[in-house]
Amino acid sequence: MPRKTRPRRRPSLPPWRAAVERFRVEELNEAVIGLGWKTRIVYEILRTPRLIERAGGVRPARPSDLQPEDVALLKSGLGWSPATTRLHLAALRRFLRWARHPLASRATAWAVPSGSAERRRWLGRVQLRRLYRAARGRERVLLALEGFNGLRRVEVLRLHLKDVDFDRRRLRVLGKGRNGGKWRTLPMLAETANVLQRETAGLNGESPVMPVSRSGADLLLQRAARRAGFVAEGVRVSHHDLRRTFGRLAHQAGMDLVQLKNLYGHTSLDQTVHYIGLDEDEMRAGLDRLALFIGPVGKSESASPAKPPKGP
Repeated sequence: MPRKTRPRRRPSLPPWRAAVERFRVEELNEAVIGLGWKTRIVYEILRTPRLIERAGGVRPARPSDLQPEDVALLKSGLGWSPATTRLHLAALRRFLRWARHPLASRATAWAVPSGSAERRRWLGRVQLRRLYRAARGRERVLLALEGFNGLRRVEVLRLHLKDVDFDRRRLRVLGKGRNGGKWRTLPMLAETANVLQRETAGLNGESPVMPVSRSGADLLLQRAARRAGFVAEGVRVSHHDLRRTFGRLAHQAGMDLVQLKNLYGHTSLDQTVHYIGLDEDEMRAGLDRLALFIGPVGKSESASPAKPPKGP
């Protein structure tokens, strides 16, 4: 008589993932938003425990474990741009509302400082050298392409080995864009070519130069920053900070703004000027010239009694 086999039980999902799955079915399926946004919300929530651990916290096992300190770590410990931070926090807060977590109703816990979205940051040349020297392996490839050649993160991740011409020391780069951006050909810094050749030895032309996801690239950058001592010093650095740093240092070294605009793939010189902070520098220099023109206006001068004019 044939032996009856019991149906295999599906392995149970971890509590956090199981809660996200229920949230997707009960909350998002009926939500009047596009499928792309639904997918992004689920993605952001699923990676939250890992992000908290990466930022130095304890990975929460279930939604009820989340604490205000964890949200603070997400805001300050990942080196994200304000826009990315806001998007992630909005998804997480919606999830916690569904889970009836009291933290979702504490508005102050979710606030990102006003005005930070317009703040432009860059590193000095000593900081850039220090960061690069602290980097290892793929970290150096990422830093060289962004900090020495000014590529965007998305351009780095789209780059394949067939797009790198080591003999002529140049890159064929696909720019940003939802349906694919424009191609442009850029020269490489010598160190960029060296580290690329060293780290991609043995790969075929179809291989990506950086075979990691966006969050994987974030992790590589933050590892290098931590090893360089930036985190301990409170120095934040993002992929866009490295791209701005490239332009600012290249201009200080004498590169023409038109050349820099073409390397960046910008549509106008005004965009490049604003991007590397030259507009702010010019305004500050103008104020300094105004102060010199007006002359001293301190208390010591104003406190002195005016002398009567001399007679003829």
